[in-house]
Amino acid sequence: MTYKEQIMTELTYLSVDKLHPHPDNPRKDLGDLTELTDSIKANGVFQNLTVVPEGDGYTIIIGHRRCAAAKAAGLTEVPCIVTEMSEREQLQTMLLENMQRSDLTVYEQAQGFQMMLNMGDTVDDIAEKSGFSATTVRRRVKMMELDQTTLKEVSERQLSITDFDRLAQIEDIGARNKCLKEIGTSGFNQAVTSQMRKQNIKKRLPLVKNILKGAKAKEIRSSECYSSKYDQVGPYIYIHDWDESTELVPSKIKGQVYYYLDKDYGSLRFYAAHEKAKPVKKSAAELERQKRIDAAWEKAKELAAVSYKMRSEFIGGISLNPKNSTAILKGAVSSSILRCIDYVSPDRDLIVKTLAVDDARYSSKRAEIAMQAFERIGAKGYPMLIYANFGDGKDNSYITGYKGEWPKYEKSARLDAIYAWLCSLGYEMSDDEKALQNGTHELFKEEHTGKL
Repeated sequence: MTYKEQIMTELTYLSVDKLHPHPDNPRKDLGDLTELTDSIKANGVFQNLTVVPEGDGYTIIIGHRRCAAAKAAGLTEVPCIVTEMSEREQLQTMLLENMQRSDLTVYEQAQGFQMMLNMGDTVDDIAEKSGFSATTVRRRVKMMELDQTTLKEVSERQLSITDFDRLAQIEDIGARNKCLKEIGTSGFNQAVTSQMRKQNIKKRLPLVKNILKGAKAKEIRSSECYSSKYDQVGPYIYIHDWDESTELVPSKIKGQVYYYLDKDYGSLRFYAAHEKAKPVKKSAAELERQKRIDAAWEKAKELAAVSYKMRSEFIGGISLNPKNSTAILKGAVSSSILRCIDYVSPDRDLIVKTLAVDDARYSSKRAEIAMQAFERIGAKGYPMLIYANFGDGKDNSYITGYKGEWPKYEKSARLDAIYAWLCSLGYEMSDDEKALQNGTHELFKEEHTGKL
């Protein structure tokens, strides 16, 4: 006989003083009982509680909110069904009773699923009993790997399971718990994006090092990058963005290849020996100053790239609906004004990608092809196409200046317009983005005020 079949059908009234909440009830917060209390005062308790004998009293299995509200309403007795259940059956009954409640936090759901696993149920068993998919059960249980003290603290915020899915992509549990502290805040997106960049760098480093070894490239020190011994060849390569199908070591370097690898920022620079280098020796102070300026520019590039990634990923999740139609229309007008007045170039590659057409740049029918694709994708493509019209990119920032000097702040009407549009659609700017926008970021402080 199953635990459901063991429940007795005989109804009895028990004193509320003898009813005690179950210590393992998955619903930790009973919520606002005002409305339920008023209803019980007026009409009494319509639905019985389910309890099990415990000592000289009873432990509640189903009906914790009703019991608490009945006490608040002044009732001395409530209708109950008394049954016998094993500890496992008690937990299963409470978990399944509460699991489908919309007001359970994801943390409470995760705890409940973990308890069922601990009692011997499999993921498939839980899925069948609870009505959730096996994938959802696994995703919830994955949360229990996180630091439980921090998880309990942040669970009071407005959280979504999507946020926890993003956390799960971070493989290092220490880094994952670090980002957990920011979940539900404006800084969460940037924290996860930064950690994912670091993770990608760590994963790709072995391949990069093997390619460098195969090219017999020699590593040089940071201080040597600014000496007259070497000439930099090609732009910086950022390992987290590097396409493995493209060239890593510049083929135009003839002879010995030199490189400098910054593992913290994941940047790689290549050098060739300067054939006519003159013996110019920089002082230790000059080298140190240049090193700090270079670190500031590295940080500036990273901030610009992370901010752009957050902006582009946000708009990728926006779709047109009656509530945001006015805001989306305003973005279309803003981007058109910028294109006309400030000669802003749209992101052509993004437009082609969004339309899902071949890049028929030289086809006489390219406009016809594009408009046919535009009709096919319909309104769902509007936000991304408008965003492409702004011409945003990873180099779009409030940072300017000569690379040999400290980064400077420069106001950007285009970036201001982009942020204004995104925020009207629900985007939350991180602290770094806000400080960059108003020019108060420590990146803009003079080097003598301290390290970044």
